Amino acid sequence: MRNFAFRMSLAVLAAASLSACGKKEAAPAAPTAAPAPEAAAPAPSFSAADWTDASGDFVSPTGDAIGKIEFKDGLGGVLMRINVSGLTPGWHGIHLHMVADCSDGAEGFKASGGHLNPDNVEHGLLNPNGAHRADIPNIFAGADGNAEAEIFRAGVNLKPSEEGAAINGPYPLMDDDGFAVIIHESPDDHLTQPIGGAGARVACAAIKG
Repeated sequence: MRNFAFRMSLAVLAAASLSACGKKEAAPAAPTAAPAPEAAAPAPSFSAADWTDASGDFVSPTGDAIGKIEFKDGLGGVLMRINVSGLTPGWHGIHLHMVADCSDGAEGFKASGGHLNPDNVEHGLLNPNGAHRADIPNIFAGADGNAEAEIFRAGVNLKPSEEGAAINGPYPLMDDDGFAVIIHESPDDHLTQPIGGAGARVACAAIKG
């Protein structure tokens, strides 16, 4: 009986061995391809053609073209980009004037009129009784006489709109005769009346609708 059981065990082991040999090993699964990376979004464009609502060319007292200013209107104010050459090195006052007329450079650009001030308040960004709508920060010209600046002037609008008037009052910069941007020979101290001691007008840009 013992011999029979032993022979049966050998037979079972042999059958199991043959069965295992008859099976093929499963092929390894193919690796999953990694997802392709998403294409990077194009960089936002910030060219003048996309965002400029108004612009003008600076001229010198002799009538030479010396630069450009561009404006973008927003509900809370106006963004300005300035690029001008031919200035004396240092700080220069820059203001918004009443009329888009730079035709009399030899006479000091007087045709551009006085400061835009429909609210009839005093001059000066640092003046507790100001500022009026013409007032913006000084710009700085390097040793080569070139100045580049981007300035946001809060509290004004370029063109009329109900939304802008509700925030900034009923006096947009642009009207029937436009306005001018004047650069002065000296910096504005933002306090002294009527123009902060900024001196003579040395460049003018006419801004028309």
